[in-house]
Amino acid sequence: MTVEQQVNAANERVLEILIKARPVWTDVKPALQAIPGMTKTTILVPGPPLPVEKLTMPIRTSVCGAAVHEKLATTTDEAWQMALDGRLTIASAQDYQCGCAACMVVSASMPVIVADDPVYGGRGYAPIHPGPNPKVLRWGFYDEEVERDLCWMRDDFGPALGETVHAAGGIDLVTVLAKTAGMGDENHNRQPAASMYLALQLLPHLAAVRHPQIGRMLQELAQNDRFFLHPMMAGVEAITQIAKKVPLSTVVAGMGGNGVEFGIQLAGTGNRWYTTAAPVIEGMFLKPSTTRDDLLGYLGDSCVTEVYGLGGMSSIAGPAYARFTGATFADAKDRTEKARAVSLGEHTFAPIPWDDYRGFPVGIDARKVVGYNILPISHGGSALKTGGQAGAGAAALPLECFKQALLAIRDQALAARAE
Repeated sequence: MTVEQQVNAANERVLEILIKARPVWTDVKPALQAIPGMTKTTILVPGPPLPVEKLTMPIRTSVCGAAVHEKLATTTDEAWQMALDGRLTIASAQDYQCGCAACMVVSASMPVIVADDPVYGGRGYAPIHPGPNPKVLRWGFYDEEVERDLCWMRDDFGPALGETVHAAGGIDLVTVLAKTAGMGDENHNRQPAASMYLALQLLPHLAAVRHPQIGRMLQELAQNDRFFLHPMMAGVEAITQIAKKVPLSTVVAGMGGNGVEFGIQLAGTGNRWYTTAAPVIEGMFLKPSTTRDDLLGYLGDSCVTEVYGLGGMSSIAGPAYARFTGATFADAKDRTEKARAVSLGEHTFAPIPWDDYRGFPVGIDARKVVGYNILPISHGGSALKTGGQAGAGAAALPLECFKQALLAIRDQALAARAE
């Protein structure tokens, strides 16, 4: 069998996993109990790994806040010194099959959503979305108010959600996507339909939880139109855990940014990152005083959902979000067509009515990206250098990542032949 035939066979296997997997939200647990390899001093951060001293200000704030939250340090200054001298382990979340959106980090006691794929046996994780309040660890803020919210999430809301998901018998995430197809979600930066459908499945069981703050919990879930993003990230991580075990596959199995670099992972090389300078997310700002110079480069793991075909890949499914980025309906369609051109397959469970009932593309092949010189468009929120959300928009995935990744697959193939 030639190398090309081996790669094609590997890609067929990964595409099968991406299409046939059935991720289910099954639990909520403290990260230390849920995530293999997690320790009391581990803090997971978004994007490819960076030397600690190069962490951006919002991530630094989130890391230090998490250390204080875990009582590893008494002040954020002390926490930063612990990070610098190695007493804290700062690691890439996706290397632990966990997705950290925006500036969010995960530490030992924080509750994480657990998603399982019963078809292939993968498991993934993500923290709980904190809601519409802009002052959260997820956007690089930490003070006494944020600490109170983190404690409530850990001690009250997280355990209640776990009890709720158990009572519901798990939440099939593919069913959520199928039920809400044609409702305008692209399911990376826009998911009100998916979030509200998910809430409908959870609310009857959450209402039965015995807790003095059940009213706040019901309100928290009902008002959060971004809630679905985090269960979906965990679901995608469950799928890619298995996809990353297929040698020689050139299919993208991970992506994310740390504000300085953007990187991708290929199924064929597991958790190895291929990085370049992070692009800036271009789009609309929340405040008119914000300028492009205020922005960090691409930051966060939520784009891992685009590995599964969501976000910019399914831009035509959510043309209202494309409009928010300054694009048109035609631009939204073009983004999805670009994705189709470099992808190996298409999901069929969520047909898009205004796109001739086609499904959204899945399985980005690095060979096609480089060979055709077609860059998939990613959707995402933009972060301020000082912390906080700047706005939202879109960015083309950098070509250099894909070139590096293909060279690694070449080396893998040559090494296999030498053996």
